Parts: sequence; structure tokens; C-alpha cells
Amino acid sequence: MIEKRIKKLDDVLKRKFASNYESVREAFLHIDNDYDGFITVEDILKHFKPEDKIDYHDLKKLVDDKDSKHEGKIGYTDFSRWLGGAIH
Repeated sequence: MIEKRIKKLDDVLKRKFASNYESVREAFLHIDNDYDGFITVEDILKHFKPEDKIDYHDLKKLVDDKDSKHEGKIGYTDFSRWLGGAIH
């Protein structure tokens, strides 16, 4: 059940990023609010409206899944690997 929610969230985020950004770099730079080179769960949540109803815990699990260094945040390489096929 939780895996299905994570997959659905992944699909929703890919669509939203693809419809709002022309490149992975543009998306990353826009979402990395403090310009530290990483995107956190909080950074992603700031860019979506409350009515999007993104569950913090599901997003945390998704970010943790995409984070190859297991630091709780996504660097550009992981972000690109995750969304590179969705953003053209």
C-alpha cells in the first residue's frame, strides 16, 4: 500500500516538474532555496501549494529512496537521475 502511494507521488512530481521547467538544471536551481547544492523534503514542499496535499512522510520516503548517499537530501546528480527522463 505504501509503495503504491510513493509511486503515485513520484509520478505526480515528475509531471509537475516536467510541466514547470524546461531543464533539470533550471528545476534544481529553483528548488534549492538556500543554494547549498542540495534539495530537501522541505525545499520540495515549499514549491507546491497546500491543495496539492503532498504527504511529508511519503515525500521523505521518496527522497530517501532517491538519495544515493543516504544523507536525507538530494544532490544534483541524484536529482538529475530521478527527473532527467521526465524533464525535457
